[in-house]
Amino acid sequence: MSAAAIIILILALLLVIFTLQNTMLVSLKIFFWELTDVPLVLTLIVCLIIGFLVAFILYYPSAWKMKKKIKNLQKQVDDLGGNTDFEVSTGEDYDLGNEEETEEGFFKE
Repeated sequence: MSAAAIIILILALLLVIFTLQNTMLVSLKIFFWELTDVPLVLTLIVCLIIGFLVAFILYYPSAWKMKKKIKNLQKQVDDLGGNTDFEVSTGEDYDLGNEEETEEGFFKE
């Protein structure tokens, strides 16, 4: 059994336990409406789902813009030659000057 299936089963078991422990009925007042005898667990789950939906709706436009920006930047890289392999130089390839000057030190007296 995969790890994802085990996690889903554990979460389902926790949801069942949560449901059984929160079976009391509550009254809800929402603006001008009053709902009576609503199970507490139903109220909590609906609020959780609404929270996820609000977060998704607020996050989705910025994620979509970011994907579009990444696509445009990738297109620019491809247009410039597509070379995305960069090498970092350690500095050993560069000549810093005459060997005699470096042996005497940085400052000449």
